[in-house]
Amino acid sequence: MRLRRFGPLLLLAACGDPSDTPSTASAGITSVTASSSTGAATSDSTSSEPTPTTSDGSATAASEATAEATTGDSSEGDATGTSTTTGTSEPASGTAATDTSGDTAASDATTGEDTSTTTGETSDGTTAEPCPIGQDGCPCGQSDVCDPGLECQAGLCGPPAPPVCGDGDVEGGEQCDDGNKIPGDGCENDCTPTPMPAVDPCGFPSDGVWLEIDYASAFTSTNPKWTYSPTSGWGEADWAPQGESWPEVWDIYQNVEVEDDQIGRVAIVDGNGALQIMFGIGGLTYEYATVCVQGRSYSVGSSVTFTVQNQLNKCGATGSMANDWSIHSTGVDLETCIVDNNEFQGLRIFASGGSGALSLKRLRFTLHGAVY
Repeated sequence: MRLRRFGPLLLLAACGDPSDTPSTASAGITSVTASSSTGAATSDSTSSEPTPTTSDGSATAASEATAEATTGDSSEGDATGTSTTTGTSEPASGTAATDTSGDTAASDATTGEDTSTTTGETSDGTTAEPCPIGQDGCPCGQSDVCDPGLECQAGLCGPPAPPVCGDGDVEGGEQCDDGNKIPGDGCENDCTPTPMPAVDPCGFPSDGVWLEIDYASAFTSTNPKWTYSPTSGWGEADWAPQGESWPEVWDIYQNVEVEDDQIGRVAIVDGNGALQIMFGIGGLTYEYATVCVQGRSYSVGSSVTFTVQNQLNKCGATGSMANDWSIHSTGVDLETCIVDNNEFQGLRIFASGGSGALSLKRLRFTLHGAVY
């Protein structure tokens, strides 16, 4: 009976309890932990040996997870306990990423070309030659000095700007520049002198220098429109009397009215009135002087006689006009009544006979053969 009881016990001792975790293989086999070069635990499916593990069955996987957490790699284990790497950590924004060959890729959002330049350097990093001061396209020198034929514009030397006709400055190939674009006023739109007719309205030659007053759009007797001969070097300022900047018209007795007549707007110069052009001709000599008067007799009954004279020496001449409703042109030859090289003279016009009232439309005063 005792032999039957001990038989099963010996068999259990030899095979072990199947409910226990096999921390140590029976028959004296020690536990071995296998690891790959990548740190993942693998098992050979062809071996009849059981998969070796630690006492708790997870020590190898735990050590691998710790290593992966340290390096930033993430791993997943398969059903057999094999650990597989599924991804790599990404570089931080703005840093260089190193590929498997060791090359570094720059985090550049541009096309990769370097388009920036610095003063004195070319785009390839070499030093450019300095721009010589004073030469075309280079900085101006002291006091804006540039090489001959160039001028300083906005700090750089370059060819002179082309002349601008109508800016009041005679430059370049301009023959005149009166500061406007009005044709027929002595200087044309292309800055050439207005061609002079062979004679003035009274038949006198249009040579020498002249000035003209016109009441066609005037409001007062002392403010007519002024026009000057297109003669280079003798203009408005040169006609000015001493102490003034331009010639003037004086209403001697303050009674000359500007009215609308049958021939248009005129200055009415009657027997009680007189107009006087104040001028100067310092530095000028001439051959003879003429005056062309345009207008009519203000009276409807008779013609008018008028006188033009230099108040400096009371030298002058007379003329007459009819009273029909048309513009008449009458010329007066003053010969040498104007004093050479004198800077303060007055040319006076007044009615001296007939109807005693002159409708003055315009008056041109010419010094023929002028030298200045």
